[in-house]
Amino acid sequence: MSGICAVFRKQDASRTAEVVRAMCRGLSLDPSESRAMAAEECGAVGVSAVYPTQQIFQDDRFLVAYEADFVNETELWEAAGVEPGAGIGSLLARLYERFGTGFPARINGEFSIVIWEKRKRTLFAATDGFGIHPLVYHENERSILVASRIDALLASGEVSAEIHPHALANYVNYTVNLAAQTIISKVHRLLPGTFLAAGGGRLRTERYWDMTYTTGRGDEEALSRGLEAVVQQAVKDHAERERFSELGAFLSGGTDSSTVVGMMSRLQRGPVKTFSIGFEERRFNELDYARIAARKFQADYHEYLVSAKDCVEALPYMVRYFDEPFGNSSAIPTYFCARLAAENGVRAMLAGDGGDELFGGNERYLTDSVFEAYQKVPRIVRKGVVEPVLRAIPARNGVFGLARSYVRRSNLPQPERFFSYNLLAENPASTIFDPDFVAALGDYSVLEIPSRYYWEGPAHEHLDRLLYVDVKITLGDNDLLKVTRMSELAGVRPKFPLLDRRVAEFSGTIPSRLKVKGSQKRYLFKKAFRELLPIDIIQKKKHGFGIPVAYWMKSDPQMRELTRDVLLSARTYQRGHIRKQFIEDLLLKHEDDKTAFYGDLLWIFLTLELWFREFVDEPRWAAAA
Repeated sequence: MSGICAVFRKQDASRTAEVVRAMCRGLSLDPSESRAMAAEECGAVGVSAVYPTQQIFQDDRFLVAYEADFVNETELWEAAGVEPGAGIGSLLARLYERFGTGFPARINGEFSIVIWEKRKRTLFAATDGFGIHPLVYHENERSILVASRIDALLASGEVSAEIHPHALANYVNYTVNLAAQTIISKVHRLLPGTFLAAGGGRLRTERYWDMTYTTGRGDEEALSRGLEAVVQQAVKDHAERERFSELGAFLSGGTDSSTVVGMMSRLQRGPVKTFSIGFEERRFNELDYARIAARKFQADYHEYLVSAKDCVEALPYMVRYFDEPFGNSSAIPTYFCARLAAENGVRAMLAGDGGDELFGGNERYLTDSVFEAYQKVPRIVRKGVVEPVLRAIPARNGVFGLARSYVRRSNLPQPERFFSYNLLAENPASTIFDPDFVAALGDYSVLEIPSRYYWEGPAHEHLDRLLYVDVKITLGDNDLLKVTRMSELAGVRPKFPLLDRRVAEFSGTIPSRLKVKGSQKRYLFKKAFRELLPIDIIQKKKHGFGIPVAYWMKSDPQMRELTRDVLLSARTYQRGHIRKQFIEDLLLKHEDDKTAFYGDLLWIFLTLELWFREFVDEPRWAAAA
C-alpha cells in the first residue's frame, strides 16, 4: 500500500506533524516503502512510496506531495515559465502559483496531488480526469485530512470507522461502492477530474475537466484515420517514458489490449513483453486469442494458468489491498497477470482499460439497443397487440419467457432499465438485509448516483449518456481501482494509454451511431484498427477477463470450505447487515444451478465478509495510529 497524504489543522496546530506521521504509517505498514513528510505550523504533507512517481517537495512557499506521471511534461514546463529539470514537485508548485486551482486542466496524465500553501494557509488537492489515482478526504472541527487511502485517514485517530449503510448497499448491488461516498460514513472520495480547495474556514470541491460528447455527423473515414493516429501517439508517449527492458503489457486477447500491444510493436524497440492469464477450466479461457495476437505482433509472450488453490491462498491479501469492499472477481486474474510480469523483470505495464466505455464495446449497449428498437414500435402495436399476447401465453420459460422479460425491461425508464439486471433491482432490500439495517437505509435509492450521471452528464444522445455512466461507475469506481491496486500488490505500475486525454476527448467527437452500429459494437474503433488487428480478434465475441469462482465453490474442496465457513458463521451475521436466510437460499440454489449466477452472487458476500475481517476486525491502521 502506498500513496500521498496531507493535513490542515484548524485547531491545535501543535499536533500537525504527529497527525501526518500517523497518516503516512497508515498508508503502508511495509517497512520497505520509502516514507517522507514535511510539516509546518498548520499544514503538512507526506508520502509512502513504492514508485519513483511518488514524491514530496518543499520550498519557501509550498509543501507538495504527489503521485504523477505526465505525458505532456514539456508543455507544462513551458506553461510554468521555468526551465525543466527541477523536478515534478517544483513544476507543480510553479503551475499552482501561476494558474491557481485550475492548473490540473492543463495536465495530460495520471496523478494525485496535494499542495499546502504556507503563507495563505490553504490546502489544495486534485486527482486526474478518470480517478486513476484516487483521493479520499475528511473534515471535522479540528482538521481537514486528505489521502490516497482510507487507511491513512483512520490511522490519524480523528476518523471513526463507522460503516455507511448506503455505501454497503451500493456495494451489494454494483460489486463496488460508488463515489463520492465511501464505506466509511464520514469519509468522501474526490470525484475524478475534481479539485478540493480549503482555506479561511471553507472547503469546496470543483470539477476542472470532464468527458464531453458532440452530436455532429462526422466523416467516417476521417474519424477512423484520426482515431488510429491519436491512439498510436498515446501508446508511443506512454511507452517511451519507460525503460523498454522493464516494460510489458496486459494481453487478454480482446480488442483493447491487442490494439495496445500492436501499437507498441510498431515502436520497433524489440519484442513486446506480454502477459496473459488462463484457467485450467478451458471454457473460461481466452488464451487462444491472446496467442493469436502474440504471434501477429511477434511478442515475447508469457502465460499462466490460475488455479483454485492460487485463488484461496491470495484472496486475503487481495481483499485487504482494497480499502473498501471489492466484489469484482476479475481482480484475481489481474493480480496473477501483474505478478507474472513482475517475476519476469517488468516494472510498468500498459493496459487497455477504457476502450469499452469510450468506444461502445460492452455487450449491454447492444442489449439496450434492442430495448430502444422495441420502444420505437408504434404504441398501439406494443400495448394493443404484442404485450397482451405475451401475457396470455401460459409458458413462463423458453422463448416466450425471455420475450416477456425483454418487454418488461424495455418499458422501464432509463437508467433503471440499464441496471435492471442488478441484485437490488430484482430483490427488495428487505429480502437481503437485516430489518434494522433496512431501517438505517432510510431514503436510500440504488439509482440515485447513476441517475445523476445519466441526466446531468455532458451528453445528448442516449448511448453517450450510457457511456458516461459507465465511464464514471464501471471504469472509475471499478476497473481502474482493480488494475491499479492489484498491480501494486504484485509490484508493477500500470499505465492506461486509452485514457490519455487526447484519446478520451477524441472519443467524445465520434457520433454515437458510429460507436454501436446495428449489431456491431465499437464499430469505428474496429474500422480504425482493421489493418492492425488479426481478423479473429476483430470478429470475436466478448468473453470477459473473468474467473470461474462459482465453479470452484462447488468443485474445489478448499474454496467450498472457505465459502461455507465464512458465509455460515455466526460472526458474519453478528454485524447486523445481511439476512442469513438469504445467504442460505443462495447456497442451496447454487448447488442445483448449472450456471454461475448464484455463485457469482455468493462471491460478492464472501469478499464483503472477508473485507470486514481483514479491514475492520484486525485493522492495520489501528497499529499505525
